[in-house]
Amino acid sequence: MKRAIALLLAAAMAITMLASCGTNEKQAYLNAMLEGTGFSGVVLVTKNGKTVCEAAKGTENKFSNKKITADTKFCIGSVSKQFAAAAILLLRQDGQLSADDKLSKYFPDYRYGNELTIRHLLDMRSGIREFYDVEYIDDAFTELPTGELRGVITNDNTVEENREILEDWLLRQPLEFEPDTAFEYSNSNYFLLARIVEIVSGQSYNEFLRERIFKPLGMTHTTFIDDVDLFGQPDMAQPTVTPQTVYVGVTMGLGDMISNARDIDRWLTSLKTHELLDEESVDMMTTDYTNEDDDDDEEEENYGFGIRPCGDGLFHSGYFSTYLTMIYTAPETGFNVFAVTNDDTNPNIDISEIGWNLIDGLDI
Repeated sequence: MKRAIALLLAAAMAITMLASCGTNEKQAYLNAMLEGTGFSGVVLVTKNGKTVCEAAKGTENKFSNKKITADTKFCIGSVSKQFAAAAILLLRQDGQLSADDKLSKYFPDYRYGNELTIRHLLDMRSGIREFYDVEYIDDAFTELPTGELRGVITNDNTVEENREILEDWLLRQPLEFEPDTAFEYSNSNYFLLARIVEIVSGQSYNEFLRERIFKPLGMTHTTFIDDVDLFGQPDMAQPTVTPQTVYVGVTMGLGDMISNARDIDRWLTSLKTHELLDEESVDMMTTDYTNEDDDDDEEEENYGFGIRPCGDGLFHSGYFSTYLTMIYTAPETGFNVFAVTNDDTNPNIDISEIGWNLIDGLDI
């Protein structure tokens, strides 16, 4: 309720300022929305590569006075999934795989390998069981491996050991439903997609993304949770509570990236310019594969390949500890929106509401 009231007041202030400000009304709108909320994070709105408005507030951590800027890095959670989808589509463009390949081609001993395809993983219609449970620890959104895995997947293991344990477990689980009969968001799908990238390319998943996506797009501030010290990473906003999530190895493909506003803006723009993915691949990625027969056909459940179609735009959110991210792009108009906080425990802030208020208020 506090969030809703704060955002309504901010929106009302923004509308007043929007009416009175003729020089940079979009910036005034954003400033008014964040006024008095104690926002810690970054908001960046661009159109065709040019900044429309931006805000960067707060400090990188509670022990430092170093200010957050538009270049500051954050964990971006499930926004990472669209990069796993893109990696698969790049391999498809190379002629190395098909979205309709059966999983038995990559996991020969998987009992459902002849029933499931790569496409079922991409569009979340596989029926493969979710391996994460959600809990709230210290008021932070926390994903932990499901109960039977908690004593096995630990931070005492190496990244490789945890990934091997998780893959073996996933390939032994019964399906939750018959493939392609329902949509169900499951992180497990994108872990397996990342493994397929490794199997096909012969590279580590992280190296493939660096070589084929980050480097060509100039995403010089983007890396992976498993490759850095989360609390020692330079120019990074720290979570406002100590993360309780067991994350070593098992966020691969599904929530493993650290990035910043400008790098994500480059990525979103590439969906319009086809700098990496050709028109056919982008069309495949941005088609809504849910349907009216699914259990939940609400707008938020629309799903393509790692991204959610919504009207004329595309969006996705991401959670990790106290990080909350929202991205939105409208390829036809060239607008991109990136909003992130490292302090989702702040009751005055809801990143998704900030994002949607900007999209509505700025007529994006």
